[in-house]
Amino acid sequence: MWHKISWRLLRQELKRGELTIMAAAIVLSVTAVLSLSLFTERLQAGLTARSAEFLAADRVLSSRRTIDPSWIEEAESRGLQTANRVVFNSMAFHDDALALIDVKAVSDGYPLRGELRTGEQPFGDDEPAQGLPAAGEAWVASALFQELALELGDVIDIGESSFTVTRVLTYEPDVGFSVFTDSPNVLINDSELEATGLIQQGSRVRFNVLFAGEADALNDYGEWLLPQLNEATHDWRSVEDGDSALARSLRRAERFMMLASLLGVVLAATAVAVAAQRYCQRNYDVVAIFKTLGGDKRQIQKIFILHLFLLSMISIGVGLALGWIIQATVIGFVAEYLGQTLPAAGWQPYLLASATGFVSALMFTLYPLLRLIQIPPLRVLNRDMTGSDSLQWLHWIASGGTVYALLLIYSQQWMLSTALFVGGALAAVLLLVVGRLFIRVSRQAGMQAGSAWRLAMAGLQRRAQANSVQMLSFSTAIMLLLLVLALRNELLADWQEQLPDDAPNYFVINVAKEDVDELATRFEERAIESTDLYPIVPGRMTAVNGVPVVDEVTKEAQAEAGDKASELREGFGRELSLTWRDTLPENNTVLTGSWWGDNAEPQVSVESEVAERMRLQVGDELEFNIGGNVFTVPVTSIRSVNWGTLQPNFYMIFNTETLEDFPATFISSFRLDNERKNELFDLFRPFPQVSLIDLDAITEQLREVISQVSLAIGFVLVLVLIAGVLVLLAQVQASMEERQKELVILRTLGAPSKLLSRSVSYEFIILGAISGLIATLAMELALLILQTQVFDMDANFHWRFWVIGPLAGAAVVGTMGSLACRRLVRRNTAQLIRKLA
Repeated sequence: MWHKISWRLLRQELKRGELTIMAAAIVLSVTAVLSLSLFTERLQAGLTARSAEFLAADRVLSSRRTIDPSWIEEAESRGLQTANRVVFNSMAFHDDALALIDVKAVSDGYPLRGELRTGEQPFGDDEPAQGLPAAGEAWVASALFQELALELGDVIDIGESSFTVTRVLTYEPDVGFSVFTDSPNVLINDSELEATGLIQQGSRVRFNVLFAGEADALNDYGEWLLPQLNEATHDWRSVEDGDSALARSLRRAERFMMLASLLGVVLAATAVAVAAQRYCQRNYDVVAIFKTLGGDKRQIQKIFILHLFLLSMISIGVGLALGWIIQATVIGFVAEYLGQTLPAAGWQPYLLASATGFVSALMFTLYPLLRLIQIPPLRVLNRDMTGSDSLQWLHWIASGGTVYALLLIYSQQWMLSTALFVGGALAAVLLLVVGRLFIRVSRQAGMQAGSAWRLAMAGLQRRAQANSVQMLSFSTAIMLLLLVLALRNELLADWQEQLPDDAPNYFVINVAKEDVDELATRFEERAIESTDLYPIVPGRMTAVNGVPVVDEVTKEAQAEAGDKASELREGFGRELSLTWRDTLPENNTVLTGSWWGDNAEPQVSVESEVAERMRLQVGDELEFNIGGNVFTVPVTSIRSVNWGTLQPNFYMIFNTETLEDFPATFISSFRLDNERKNELFDLFRPFPQVSLIDLDAITEQLREVISQVSLAIGFVLVLVLIAGVLVLLAQVQASMEERQKELVILRTLGAPSKLLSRSVSYEFIILGAISGLIATLAMELALLILQTQVFDMDANFHWRFWVIGPLAGAAVVGTMGSLACRRLVRRNTAQLIRKLA
């Protein structure tokens, strides 16, 4: 019997539209979570797969020693593809000339991701390579053709072997980002490696095994492999590891999408909570009637629990269907736009979305349902009687715990979830206090205005507590929308600044001092715009405050250092590219200390991340060794550096007087459009020692990553916007009954429809404007933390949002409130009374 009543009640409520907001909120929460989860998972997999070209594989195991063959056999037994890559420095000889080169010996299957490209002319047109160099052959980078005056068919000697140059090596997917240490590459087959005689005990060689395959198989293999690795000699990495511009862009995009998705989930859950409160209030009379007819608490409990369970299941089902349709549509558009198919997602997003909808429906209706069941039968005689408020503490615990649980489940990062939850709770308290203050000030100001304004202000003051809660919801929704919008603009603007359309696409290195003027002249004659020339001096940092730096801070090194063990610093383990400069470079900002002015004493400026890792401070004395010349220099400033610009940046910059007497080569960058690419060989023919690094492939892939992330951000923004609108609708709907009572009284006293309509509009406009102003303040504070602590960006003041926030709040909330109340205002007194009855 009771289940039939529950089903009939559900159908009746659905017909009347009373459950529309609550059902829509559950549907939206499930739709948002599923579509965002599926979309971000598939897009992230696509980004990772596309970006894996920078490693030529999905994962790379790198070692200073030969890698255990059993590890490779284990990977292949798990269905993974593998390939070998051995990289080392050597000398190449041709006739009487010689040059330092990077030898890359690779096995069949290389590259596992991406493609090699070769050509028949240095710096000329190229095409995808077919296979790898055959026995006795070598593919050589364009720069080496300059240094050794090579032509196709010439023979170069490497170690004890000779190789015929058969192709120009124009692009390698794993060429990397370094512009200071790269020598021209020579690609050979790994079957030729032993014959060169270059791999000896103690040789400086990097052995690499490349892996590619399904993500689950790679993760399982990584869990099996990692415990067996030696941190001192092995390195297991993916494209998301490291500190490259691509890795930073991927991490930043992933953090943004996760944050925006979390905000969307919180907004949808908030809409569920508001709608559930409204739904239970609407059924107070129904419960009172049930009890007067003999129904007990247990029966009523069963009726409404089943009622809400059925509503939740139906809403979750609709949400799952909508979520799948939305993400499939967007993914289809993205795939067509990008010209590639994105990988399929797993089953976890479906489980996560269903759990989100169920948890929201259960926990946010718990307290309202308890109050509903406690409604006394006497309410049929006295409409002011409601359930007890003794369990209100349960409501706050259940609501807060649910929000935190949803954050934790969705992000799987307790630090981020805790920070958002605690910050949100503090912001809520602040919003409530400031909201009440604004309402009081607004009423005092409004009493001086016309009658419609006075009526609106009186309504604000009369419903101060309810309006404060409404304002909290409005402010939260507006703040989150502004936050997502601001972050999106900041991220895209930051990326666009890194990669403008006219950004340099070539680095020129190893420019001799005597060639600087001639090279500048040739650039000018051909109308090629170049950046500053930076001098480069190779040197090692050997000590800090008299304590030698070590390659690794081991127990043995600490024991040897004795009393100075706490002062040990781990060095770089290699030579650094040192430079000097009188002015602060672009994309550099002095954090502590000061840039040198006219002071000619030796000075050095240190990059901030290096300073943090090595515990360096302004005033520390650093010792350097340049070609056997040892000297000390004080640190006079710490700099932050934007490494994402793909422009020359340096860990250490000295003032001119410190390094100008050391022999140096120079580095610069310039832009040359693709249609002029064939000019390069002739341009640099007089400079055989100069090397060129082509960044076109790198920047193109970064732009593709940014393009995909931009689409994802736009999709996330739309869903967050819908969630925010639903919260606003739920809150406006929640105040309808009280407003209806007021309108009956005002109608009875003779108030015209025009006056009532204006007062309602003014009231919502004021609420919206105040909410928008508070939201902007909260957004600026939240953005300050997120920019500096999460996204590694410079903090900016967003003045335009101080105009957009209040205006948008007034317009949106005022319009929605006016539309929602329009039917009430137009009804006469008799109709309003019948509606209340």
